[in-house]
Amino acid sequence: MTQPVDADHARRILLDHANRQVTGPLVDPAILAAVVGVERLVVATGSTDEQVLRAALTGGVVAGADPDRVAALVAEARGHVVAGLLRRSTGQAVDAGVVNPASGGYEITTDATLLRAAVRAAQGSIDAMPYYGLRYGERGSRFATTDSAWLVSLATLAEDRAVHQVEWLARVLAARGMPSWLLEIHLDALVSEVRSAAGAGAEGSLPVAADALGRARRRHVDDDLLRSADSWADEALGDALPVPRAGALMAAAVADERAGVTRDDRALVGWLTDPERSDASARTRLLSVRQRILAEAR
Repeated sequence: MTQPVDADHARRILLDHANRQVTGPLVDPAILAAVVGVERLVVATGSTDEQVLRAALTGGVVAGADPDRVAALVAEARGHVVAGLLRRSTGQAVDAGVVNPASGGYEITTDATLLRAAVRAAQGSIDAMPYYGLRYGERGSRFATTDSAWLVSLATLAEDRAVHQVEWLARVLAARGMPSWLLEIHLDALVSEVRSAAGAGAEGSLPVAADALGRARRRHVDDDLLRSADSWADEALGDALPVPRAGALMAAAVADERAGVTRDDRALVGWLTDPERSDASARTRLLSVRQRILAEAR
């Protein structure tokens, strides 16, 4: 007899996987959704303890965690597991659409250990860079998760193929306002998480791909200029800064334009200087910082 496809069934599956013990390939879309949902809670709660995760999943208070954020993640995870159960019932394959319906269903890793590492790298990168949340919200968080789960699958490719794929994604994201420096940071986090979870060597070609992005950026905007740009923006705008690290983001966007990754930096600068988040004075000061970056970039 088939089990019902409902929120209670999804909740039980999530609770069954709060111990984070499942390993190997995840061929069941409902289980894959549960693994992703639980791991996002690991990042949100800062804990891998099963009892803490079970408390989060059942509406309990988790010390130090944002209760609204945890509740939203639990609700989303439950919905994704329900969608996974529907896929299970119709024999549909596992792909990114299980946990990111807007993705179009591209291929992601199904290895449980690597998937958890990918989720941690994605959510950690988002939490470290408020720009993601302010501009792209929960949709951006879901894409970060599935993009990360796709990126980790590149580890087994030959280095030149992995670099080619990463450079393609960098162009796509930069055109949408995410300088390739952000992907560089994400890849560094992904390498660290994969090594920690699966051991040295499991990261495969990913460090080479991250290094390729870094070298391309540094030819035009080195790490010192990124730091200087942040200082200039902080000094010029103070509390009027539209988003933390605005200076480094502008410098990274300039690097992409100089390297031919994008045609210009309008996708980022246009958002930063939009009247909704920057008044006329702030816009003038931001553009002054941008001019200073342009003068220093190679």
